Amino acid sequence: MSNNVNTPVKKTVKKPASGNGAGSGAKKQHRNERAHQLKVYAIGSVLILLAIVLFANILIDKLLGNALTFDFSVQRSNVISETSVKFLESLPQDTKIRIVGLFERPESFYDTKYQYIVPILDDYAKKSNGKVSVEYYDIQKNPGIIQSLDPNGAYDLSTLSGWYAVSYNGKLDVIDPLSCYTIDTEILNQYNKYVATGINTEYTFTNSMMSLVKGFTNKAYFVTGLKENGSTQLKKMMNSMGIEAADIDATAAFKVPEDCNLLVLNGPNTDITENMYAEIKAYVEKGGKVIVAVDYSADNVTESFKNLNRLLNDMNINVEHCLVTENDPAYQLNTQINDSQADIADRYKDFTSEKRVHITLARPVTATAAKNDNYTTYPVLMTSDKATKSIADEDNKAKEIESAQNVINVAMHSYYNIDNAGEIYVFGTVNFTSDVYFEQFTTNDRNADFIKSAVRSMLPTSAKYNIDIPVKKLDGNRLNQNKATTTVSTTVMIVFMIVLPFILSSMAVIVYNRRKNL
Repeated sequence: MSNNVNTPVKKTVKKPASGNGAGSGAKKQHRNERAHQLKVYAIGSVLILLAIVLFANILIDKLLGNALTFDFSVQRSNVISETSVKFLESLPQDTKIRIVGLFERPESFYDTKYQYIVPILDDYAKKSNGKVSVEYYDIQKNPGIIQSLDPNGAYDLSTLSGWYAVSYNGKLDVIDPLSCYTIDTEILNQYNKYVATGINTEYTFTNSMMSLVKGFTNKAYFVTGLKENGSTQLKKMMNSMGIEAADIDATAAFKVPEDCNLLVLNGPNTDITENMYAEIKAYVEKGGKVIVAVDYSADNVTESFKNLNRLLNDMNINVEHCLVTENDPAYQLNTQINDSQADIADRYKDFTSEKRVHITLARPVTATAAKNDNYTTYPVLMTSDKATKSIADEDNKAKEIESAQNVINVAMHSYYNIDNAGEIYVFGTVNFTSDVYFEQFTTNDRNADFIKSAVRSMLPTSAKYNIDIPVKKLDGNRLNQNKATTTVSTTVMIVFMIVLPFILSSMAVIVYNRRKNL
C-alpha cells in the first residue's frame, strides 16, 4: 500500500478587470452620450416651451386681451357700471356710436391723463354688443378723420389733438381728457398744476352718448362776465339730467334767450347791470326759473349787490352784505366758524337723504320787510340758533357785528303766484354750484344731490331720463376685498411662485435620475 498522498494542483482563475475592458468602456461612453442627449433635450424642451408660452401670450393678448381683462379694484375704475350697461342695452341694436381719440392709441398710458380713460372705453366697446366703437387717429397723419366727424367744421377738430370726439348720427360732442377727472382747483390756480381728486370718465362719456342719442329736454344759460366762479361741474350735472348748458354774457345788450328754461348766476363777484335787472325780472314774471348763488369772500367783500338785491327784493328775498358765523360746535366742521352745516327746512327735506348740508363763507339770505303778495317765499336752509353775523375788517378777517345769537337763513325759495309761476332759488353760499366745491367733494356729495333735486323741482321734464353715475375715488386701484382678499392673493402667490416650481423641479429630478442609467 502506498503511503504517498496526492497533492491537489491549484488552478489560477483570472478575474475580469473592473472597467478596463473594451465592452465596459463602450457602455460607459453610451451612457454619457445618452445623459448628454437628455440634457440637450431637456434644455431644448424648456426653450421650446418658453417660446410657445411667449408666442401664445402675445397672440392671446392681441386677440383676446380685452376679453381677458379683469378689474378687481374697489372703485371698479376700469369698467363701466351696471347703469351704463343698462343704458347701452336700452338702445336699438342698429345704434352706431363712434368714440374717436384724436391721437394714436398710447402703448403705455399709465401715469398719464389717459390712465383711467383708455381701459374704460375698451369696456364700453366690449359690453355694447357692437353699438359703440372706439378708434384712435393721429389727426396729423390722418386729417381725413376731421372731415368725416365734423364736415361743417363746427368744432375745429384740428386744434383738439389729444381730445376725444363722440359721434352719433351726424351729431358730435368733444371731450377734453381732463374733464374726465375732478381737479383740485385751488392747487391749479395757485401752482398751475393739475391734481386729480376723482375719476369722472364713465359719467362724462355715458352722458355724452345719452345726450347725442336722446337729445336735451331743457336748456340752462349760465351768466358769465361777472367775475364769477367756474361752472363746469354744475353743467355736467345739468347734462346728466337732460339739460343742455350754454353761456350768456353779461353785456349792456343782455337779453334772456327765448329757449332759456333755467337761468343761473353762479358766484358773481360783481353786481348785475340795470338792464339785467329788468330782463331777469320780466323773465321770471313770464314763468322763468332762476338759480342765484353768492358768498362772502375776499373776492366780493366790498360788493353789496345793489341791483341783484333789487331783483330779489321784488321776490321777498334779500342777500345781506355780511358773513354768517356758526357758534355751535355741533354744526361746525373742523371747528371752523365759517365752514359749517345747515339744517334743511321740512319742505325740502326730501332733496337729499342727509339732514344737513355743507355751507362755507355764507351770506345771510333773509326775507324782506316789505312783502310782495305776488310771490310766496320759504326758507330753505338754516343755521343753528347760535349763529351771528360778521363783516370783514381792514385785514380781511371776520369781525362780529351782531352779538345776538339766532337762526339765520342761508337759502330761500320764492315763486310767482300768477299764471305759470316763475320761481327762484337763492343760496348765500356757492357750495351748491361752484367747481371749487365739487372738485373737492365730488358730485356724489349731499350738496350735489340737493341742487339736482332743486333743479328737478323747477324743471320736472328734466327727469325724463337721468343717468347719475358717481364720481369714483382716485384710489380706485385698491383691491376689492370681496373679490381678491389678502388670503386669496397670498395663496395664489405661494402656489405660482413656490409650490408649482417645486413640483416641476422635483418631477424633473426624478425623471432624470430614473433615465440617466438607461
